[in-house]
Amino acid sequence: MDSDSGSNIPLPKSMQVSDWVKVLTADFTPDDLDEETAYSLLHYLEDLQLLIPFENDTLKWKELRDGMLLKEQIQVIRGGMIKMAHTEIGFAMPFFIGFEKIKLPTIESLLESKELAVKNKNTPKAELSSDFSNLQIVKKVGRQLKPFLEAESIIVERLLGKRTSKADARKLFQYMFGKINSKAQPRKWEQLSRKRHR
Repeated sequence: MDSDSGSNIPLPKSMQVSDWVKVLTADFTPDDLDEETAYSLLHYLEDLQLLIPFENDTLKWKELRDGMLLKEQIQVIRGGMIKMAHTEIGFAMPFFIGFEKIKLPTIESLLESKELAVKNKNTPKAELSSDFSNLQIVKKVGRQLKPFLEAESIIVERLLGKRTSKADARKLFQYMFGKINSKAQPRKWEQLSRKRHR
């Protein structure tokens, strides 16, 4: 794509993967999305059939039509992302939309799945340890890590697709989890500092 992003030249009919990454990170995704995760996002967009394979290993945005102005193309791409964010299959999309304030789903809502109930049933009970204090430590750490590990395995599983590999899904999950955590962070700090000053 032209380095002159201020131009009104429409996007080509199809583009190489690297050009799509530039376009998406310039105009559509949050500013803190790194390039590596953007490549994984591209695979997810292919699985969502927003991006479709075209000739010579290029990709085209499914809804773009010939003769559209750049302004119209941007509207179509944004519209496709927003629409997909409200679907079951596009559940991760809200985390990757940077052009509009969109309410992020909670981690609990992303986990609402029959799989979780099944997984919990199959989780073996912790064996009793002779040293009670060690058992408490193990349990405490386990309790803190368990929700994260369960969340990761369920969400990664949901993100997997024909194009989205396990490595892609993990990168996407880590980015999403970072967004959820950064929302919750300030509250924790406030509580800590209040306790300290009491």
